[in-house]
Amino acid sequence: MKKLSFIMVLLLCVSMVNAQKSKVTGASNYLNSGKLDKAKEAIDAGIGHEKCVAWPKAYLIQGKVYQAIFESPLPAYKGLSDNALDVAFDAYMKALELDQKGKMMKPVKAQMTNMIPDYTNEAVNLYNKGDFSGALKAFEKVLEIENMEMFKADNLAVDTAVIFNAGLAAQKANNLEAAIKYYKQTIGYNYGGAKAYAYLSKVLTDSDKGEESLTYLHKGFELYPNDAYMLVELINHYLLGGEPEKAAEYLDKAIALDPENGSYYRAKGTLYEKTNEPAKAKEMYEIAFEKDPKDFTSQYNLGLLKLNAAITNHKAANEIMDAKKYNAAIKTVYTEYEGVIPYFVKVLELQPGEKNSLITLKELYFKLRNEKPEYLEKYNEVKAQLEGLE
Repeated sequence: MKKLSFIMVLLLCVSMVNAQKSKVTGASNYLNSGKLDKAKEAIDAGIGHEKCVAWPKAYLIQGKVYQAIFESPLPAYKGLSDNALDVAFDAYMKALELDQKGKMMKPVKAQMTNMIPDYTNEAVNLYNKGDFSGALKAFEKVLEIENMEMFKADNLAVDTAVIFNAGLAAQKANNLEAAIKYYKQTIGYNYGGAKAYAYLSKVLTDSDKGEESLTYLHKGFELYPNDAYMLVELINHYLLGGEPEKAAEYLDKAIALDPENGSYYRAKGTLYEKTNEPAKAKEMYEIAFEKDPKDFTSQYNLGLLKLNAAITNHKAANEIMDAKKYNAAIKTVYTEYEGVIPYFVKVLELQPGEKNSLITLKELYFKLRNEKPEYLEKYNEVKAQLEGLE
């Protein structure tokens, strides 16, 4: 009985092999005539009994059909599969695995050669759509294909652009380990310029590897001392870190390279604020605003400097015990508060609805409501505007 059952299974498999070969042939014919829907239907049916057959050609045809679906410009064919390229890749790998006579190497290599631009285009499309994890996988597939044994004799040039872009996609996907790996490879191939060093430094910082991050940042600056991007990264590192005074050297160099760039003066103003030098900060913000009259941030910072000075003087006035001296001091303070108002009004001209400026003006108008009737009216106007933003 067992022998009979085995014979029955064997006969069934033989039947399936014949049916499969017929379907595969049909799929190949449909593919050649451009009928990809029919080709997919046939190869899906033909490949469905893999336990009974081990025919490399079937998987080669499956790969060709699905690769053609991916490459098709027609939406009706393109929509036949959500992962056509991956199905094609796996099919070619299966064809090579089953191939014992070496007949598959040449046709698979031809298809794989075309898969390099296919996966590259897929990676770019996914990246542009914001699917950074998918883009990374596609870039990695390009690298996997290019490093296959079948291409060794071709001495393909290292695809440094793909390695760098894999790093970008990994960084965007928050896959820090992969990003570090690809950026280091990029630098090893002397590709990517200052950005490769800057991006690697950022990823290392995000990975809590601050010391190594700073090493690459300085190395990048040594190699690209006149690169604006490298300078900005160094400036930000020190300006936002615990040693803002060290940013001065790089800010001065950046200003020397591009003296009309207002953002550098604004950054230096921030530096002087951090080192408690408000007069110098004011000077830098004024230069920044002069360079770029649309720079509402510099205008806002100027307003804050004047506001903080007025608040400091207000606190000092509150400590005065002599009524006459107090009244004189507080009058001066209110004058200073009035002098702050135009700065934040200007910010709102540049950035309508900027909430922090509206809040500041509301507080100023409230403080001054008894000084001039118009300030109470303005207070109510700003209050209503803020309520409209909630």
